[in-house]
Amino acid sequence: MDLSQIEDFLELARTLNFSRAAEGRNMTQPAFSRRIRALEDAIGTPLTQRTTRSVTLTQAGRAFLPRAEALVRMAQDARTEALAAAGLAQKTLTLAATHALSYTFVPRWLMGIYGAATAGTLNLVSDSFQSCLQLMARGEAQFFISHRGLGEAPAALQAFRTITIGQDILLPLCAPDKDGEPMWRPGPDAPLLAYAPASGLHAILQGVAGQVRMRSVLAASNLELAKSGQGIAWLPLTLAQDALDSGALVRASDSDQVPVDIVLHRPRARLSAHCEAVWDRAAAT
Repeated sequence: MDLSQIEDFLELARTLNFSRAAEGRNMTQPAFSRRIRALEDAIGTPLTQRTTRSVTLTQAGRAFLPRAEALVRMAQDARTEALAAAGLAQKTLTLAATHALSYTFVPRWLMGIYGAATAGTLNLVSDSFQSCLQLMARGEAQFFISHRGLGEAPAALQAFRTITIGQDILLPLCAPDKDGEPMWRPGPDAPLLAYAPASGLHAILQGVAGQVRMRSVLAASNLELAKSGQGIAWLPLTLAQDALDSGALVRASDSDQVPVDIVLHRPRARLSAHCEAVWDRAAAT
C-alpha cells in the first residue's frame, strides 16, 4: 500500500464512479481498477461494492475514508514542513471557493487580503461545496471559502479552523411580470429553483417552501433560470446584486431573507509560513 493508491481511493470515494475517478487520476479504467484491488488486498478487505449501476463504499471503506484523508493530509503537511525547514518553501497557496462566491466576493476580498505583503503564486479553484471539502481533506487546498448558516457548523466543517470574513443575505428572487411585480410569491405552490445536495446552500435552505422545478449545484445557473421566468431562486445578494439593480430580477417577498456568514476555513495543523501570514492577515482584517 502506497500513498498514491490511497489517493486513488479518495478520488473513487468522491466520484463513486470508476470511469470518472480513473480520468481524474489520469489513467485508464483497467489500470485504476487494478490499483484499487491492490489497495484492498493490502488492507485485507473490500473497500467498495460495485454493480453494473453503481459504486458504493463498504462498511470497511466508510471506516477507512477519514483515515485515508488524514494520511494524505499528513503527507502534505510533512512535505511542507520539510521544505520550510530547508529554506526551500515556495510562496504558493491554493484557495478553494464555492461557485457562488467565486464570481464576485472572492476577487474583491483577494484584492484586500492578497497584496504586495503576501505576494506569491495563488491558485484559485472554483467548485461545489462538496468538491472543495474533498480538496481540503486531500491536502490539495490550504483554504476554503464558503457560505455558512448562522446555526451550528456542519460536522464536515468542524475539522477545520474557521473565521468569518464577510456577510451575505439569501433572497427569494424571480423575474418580474409586465408590470414590474414578481411573477410568484413564496409559498408551497410556487415553482422553486432548488439546490442539489453537493451545494453548500442546500443544507442552509432546507425547509424552504415551494414545488421544486429543478435542482442545481450552481447558484449562477439558478440565477439565469430565475431571470428566464422559470421560478423562484434563493440567491446570495453578493451574486444577484447586478440582476436586481438592472431589474432582471425582483424580490419575490419583501420580508423573507436568510442571513449567512461568509467564512474562511483552514486545517488545524500548522501551514507554511506564507499561508500562516495570509491567515493572520485575514483574521486581522
